Amino acid sequence: MPHIWIEYSGNLALDTHALMRTVQDAAVGDGSLFPLAGARTRALRVDDCLIVDGHPDNAFVHVVLRIGHGRSDAQKAALGERVFKALNAALAPHMAMRPLGISMQIEEADAVLNYKQNNYRDYLAARAAQAEAALASPPRTVVGAALNTRQSLDALGDSVNAPPYKAAPRAPVLYIKPANTYARDGDTIALPADVDDVEVGACLGVVFSRRATRVSEASALDHVAGYRVVADLSVPHASFFRPALKQKCRDGFCPMGDTLTPVSAVADPDKLDIEVRVDGVVVQRASTADLVRPVARLIADVTQFMSFEAGDMLLVGAPHDAPRVRAGQRYDISIVQVGTLGNTLAAAAT
Repeated sequence: MPHIWIEYSGNLALDTHALMRTVQDAAVGDGSLFPLAGARTRALRVDDCLIVDGHPDNAFVHVVLRIGHGRSDAQKAALGERVFKALNAALAPHMAMRPLGISMQIEEADAVLNYKQNNYRDYLAARAAQAEAALASPPRTVVGAALNTRQSLDALGDSVNAPPYKAAPRAPVLYIKPANTYARDGDTIALPADVDDVEVGACLGVVFSRRATRVSEASALDHVAGYRVVADLSVPHASFFRPALKQKCRDGFCPMGDTLTPVSAVADPDKLDIEVRVDGVVVQRASTADLVRPVARLIADVTQFMSFEAGDMLLVGAPHDAPRVRAGQRYDISIVQVGTLGNTLAAAAT
């Protein structure tokens, strides 16, 4: 018998692969239950069923978790709450559109002779150590999202329908901040000789805790370790049609806060106030509530075609009309619940 069994009514158009992954990830949790026995999942479509009054629109999803003996009541309760919460979140779009019953039960396998050998615990410990080391090191990859605020798109006006754009973006507009751009809180950033001033994009940086590939919006934040304050420095430019490498990838153009704020400490990443000061004077106030693609949706959209590993970072988008700062000035960025970041700019060495 499978360890995770999903039954669903045949009148429900269900992405069983995504739902099985959601349930399995939630069930595995910290590795204290399923990995030691191997987590196997199956989905069964049930065409012959009677639900409540038998109306053909009625639908159901039923999940059975089968675990071995020896788990405490507290462990079983935590497992049930974790999985049922994930199950409800994954099926919420279906429930919003039709009558749907969701149920789940946990049962213990009968005690039988059972022989097994595995290296799961060692593997999980090694993977956790690798993830911890990755989070303590500079990111392998930093990806940023451009035009991801309503104000940025509104500022394009009718030009968004003219060449080279011809339409508003239907997918995330992305760019890369390579390793040469990395800098730390408090560092002095030397401007290149050909640059008079830079735009300071105050960004929320999403740091991944584990590999994220083709994740759903409902499970996106389960792959996040926490958040950092990031300054996306850029030479002022107007074109998003060609990659702005020369404008965004100069040395030191991606300072990031030292503090990684755990995802559990941020109530809602889509409702965070942002403030930018230049030489102590407030020059910009914004909010992640203005994002076109909220954090979870952005993660889901981007991971459909690229993977993030533990320690990688996704910048969700700088507010429109980023303040400009020149050599000799200092900027400070604060994001409520996340932290602060400040740097002084200096002229290029002669």
